Amino acid sequence: MLQAFYTGLSGMFSFSDNLDTVSNNIANMNTPGFRGAENFYKSLSYSDGSYGSQIESVGYRFSAGDIRQTGNASDLAISGNGFFTLLKDDQKLYTRAGQFIFNDLGELTDRSSGAAIAALDDNGELKKLDISALKVLPPKPTSSVSLSGNLSSESASHTINGVVVYNTLGEATELKLLFAKNTAVAGSWTVTVQDSDGATLHTAEIRFNADGSPSPAFNDFSFELEDSRGTKSAVEFDFGLGFGQATSVASGATSTIKAKVNDGYALSELQQVSFTAEGTLTLRYANGEKKNHLRLAISDFGNKNALEQVEGSLFRSTDNASLTLGRAGEGSLGQIVPQSLELSNVDLSKEFADMIIIQRGYQASSRMLNVANQLLEQLYENTRGR
Repeated sequence: MLQAFYTGLSGMFSFSDNLDTVSNNIANMNTPGFRGAENFYKSLSYSDGSYGSQIESVGYRFSAGDIRQTGNASDLAISGNGFFTLLKDDQKLYTRAGQFIFNDLGELTDRSSGAAIAALDDNGELKKLDISALKVLPPKPTSSVSLSGNLSSESASHTINGVVVYNTLGEATELKLLFAKNTAVAGSWTVTVQDSDGATLHTAEIRFNADGSPSPAFNDFSFELEDSRGTKSAVEFDFGLGFGQATSVASGATSTIKAKVNDGYALSELQQVSFTAEGTLTLRYANGEKKNHLRLAISDFGNKNALEQVEGSLFRSTDNASLTLGRAGEGSLGQIVPQSLELSNVDLSKEFADMIIIQRGYQASSRMLNVANQLLEQLYENTRGR
């Protein structure tokens, strides 16, 4: 009879612990990346005289939650399998909550815990996703200019204005190309390169074949562009071969030849960051240049029971034997959904159903104590001779 008290009490303790878990699930139903938990009951052994139940362990539901757009460039979600990989205090953590932000050091971090978000380098090694050295794009000198269109063989001269090139310091120089027909040699033209002040920087000769295509021996030229410190860099002007770029055929007084600067830019600041579906960080600069950085590291586990909650939506692995580490879209790993967050996977209807079951179980266990108490009182009454 006394055992009934302890058995009923164990049931009340078990249901009370389970109610704590359910209440925590409901409290986090709007927490991004939160994984709902559930308690597993264990029956106490009869062999040692123990009766009742207790909570053996807590398990987590790893089904996917809904994905919603936020519009924030550093908010990320995973569509499919996998977890974001985080680095904190010499340990690896895992989460589905993609509320990330770049800190003052230029590192992508978890907004709540401050843990660094990991990426994979070209060697497959984990490293922090850091853009501190990429906030400014260094200047790149112009090395190639392509000429295309027709230089009329019936014309004596032609001018191309506004060809902007960059030196090693990123200083812009506006060039003017002056074409003058050389009547002494068939198909020959003299090209004079001037700056915006009219100073001559270079003079060269180009030639065209009888069919109007550039002559292979005279289809390009180059000169040294000097910066304000005296450093020089070569700029090549290419007229192409065949009829793919520049030509020189009869077209009256009209020439359509034009110059296209293929590379080179000035010093430029980082203007925007974004992520692709493959997890590649893309940097866009004020001058229009785009640069791809590292790809996010995605981890998945064949045995998700090896994951235990550390804090909030963060987990750590107690068994890495089933770990798969890679990049988004590789193998069975899911893809990145930019500017979005995955919500909690808590099912409110299931939690309400669990609450009803817990309530009934708690009531029944409490009733067991009440009945045992009544029987014990009756026994006491009998011993008093009533």
